[in-house]
Amino acid sequence: MDVPSPSTRPMGYTWCSSRWFIIKLFLYGFLVPMLPYLFQDRLHKDPSQTQRLTAGILTLHGFVSSVSGPLIGNFADKMPNGRKLLLSSLVGCIVGTMSVAWSPSLVVLLLGRVLQGIAGSAVWIVGLATAANTVSESDMGKVMGMVLSCASAGIISGPMVSGILLDTVGYWLTWSVPIGILVVDIIARLLMIENPQHSSHTSSENVDERTSLLPSETEPYDASTAFGFWVFLLRDSRVLTALAITILTTAILTSFHATLPLHTEEVFRWKPKQVGIMFFLLSVPGLFLRIPAGWLRDRFGVRLPIIISLSLHAVFHVLVGVAGNEHFPWATLQNRGPALYISSIICLGILRPFVTGVGPVEVTASVRVYEKVTPGIFGPRGGLSRVYAMTDVAVTSGITIGPAISGFLRERFGYTSMNWGFGVV
Repeated sequence: MDVPSPSTRPMGYTWCSSRWFIIKLFLYGFLVPMLPYLFQDRLHKDPSQTQRLTAGILTLHGFVSSVSGPLIGNFADKMPNGRKLLLSSLVGCIVGTMSVAWSPSLVVLLLGRVLQGIAGSAVWIVGLATAANTVSESDMGKVMGMVLSCASAGIISGPMVSGILLDTVGYWLTWSVPIGILVVDIIARLLMIENPQHSSHTSSENVDERTSLLPSETEPYDASTAFGFWVFLLRDSRVLTALAITILTTAILTSFHATLPLHTEEVFRWKPKQVGIMFFLLSVPGLFLRIPAGWLRDRFGVRLPIIISLSLHAVFHVLVGVAGNEHFPWATLQNRGPALYISSIICLGILRPFVTGVGPVEVTASVRVYEKVTPGIFGPRGGLSRVYAMTDVAVTSGITIGPAISGFLRERFGYTSMNWGFGVV
């Protein structure tokens, strides 16, 4: 039987794929506004430990995902389809989430985050590989833009939703939201008709290397094994550049999770509801601009949008840092601090779509170039699960170092210096 081409697959199939890996990032961020309450009121920890514990619990999630991602990707590439792995991962997300919500001790909380990290990585990897199999190279930027806008919505809407609900309906009803979403996803997955995947070399598109960050090297090489795959791709400067940008942008985004709730509470006296609104403002622009940003990448390449966006990121991180700081009177007079902080957060949300999503698009394009030159170089299934395990490691590396570095810098040097440091980076 002929395998359906990407163009004949329904758009809803791509949307369903994106919906699955929203889960990883939604669950990562959902806990953020509740951490001060959980540490101080439920686990009875000293308030002076909150910043350190917050950074630690977020760092743990990223570390676990980084370690488990390559193993999951290698295993997924050997499976005939991802149905069983996806279902078991969703169940794992439910168990991990319930453990975190119930956690009577710090140990149970840590174990729940470990399980969330492993299960969430599996959902992310299988979901991205499924989405990539639905599109051609010429449409990768647009479709990944749509998919990754959902992913960014997950990483930001998690703290937004939980922050608003915690103040409104209480602790346990707040936790019913992610558990309910996971249950609905399992039911939807059981009802969904399987769509056969195509290997990455069943249709070869012409790749315009002028649109890439850096050109790929396409020398023949046996990279079908798990270890050989990683060694082979990590020698490619184009892949390394894309992964480095992914780590950087994710680390800076997740720095808000570790520092924004505590900083705004101390400086502006904001409650979890206001914190949730900040994360909402950081995410909403991306929902509308992600697809146009992907179209720009398809049409003009990735270099110019990234250069402009990262430069403006530096400016607004400086402004976020000085807003409300009494050493800068122009940033504090007449309630100017909150207004400057809010407007800078919105501007950062507008800029993010032009830098996020580079990793999956560029690494997928590189792999397809290698497949065109040497068909089957990455095995019969094309290695897409391992590709997205690689990008998952980049994302989760950013998730790991972002809270750790930002928490340390805020405690040691202050919030303003921390943001100036991010501007320099």
